Amino acid sequence: MSTALHENDVLRTPSQGQPFVVDTIDDRGVVLLFGEKRTKTPFSWSTLEGVRVEFMGLGWIPIGGRRDSQGNPGTLDGYLKTAMKRDTAGWVASLLEAAGILEIDRGRPAKIRIKA
Repeated sequence: MSTALHENDVLRTPSQGQPFVVDTIDDRGVVLLFGEKRTKTPFSWSTLEGVRVEFMGLGWIPIGGRRDSQGNPGTLDGYLKTAMKRDTAGWVASLLEAAGILEIDRGRPAKIRIKA
């Protein structure tokens, strides 16, 4: 990931602007803190790096976050729910945007595009 991303950075979700914190970045991956309770949510490097592999060259892909364990096929939400059955797509999109991996179209519905 980019050196522009640091522990304790505060980022915001693309659609609702909800703040969250980058807790740790280490050899296992990245841990984010969500919500008022600052719930620790870890993401492995293989999951995060897999976003680029999964969506590279496909143009704009819906973030597609929804609050069920299945996810939306063909969206960032659907990909992430293969690793974790939580609604994390907006948070991960913002993380990867800050890292310089992708860009976000914040219109409705919000979409991502992997940077070349």
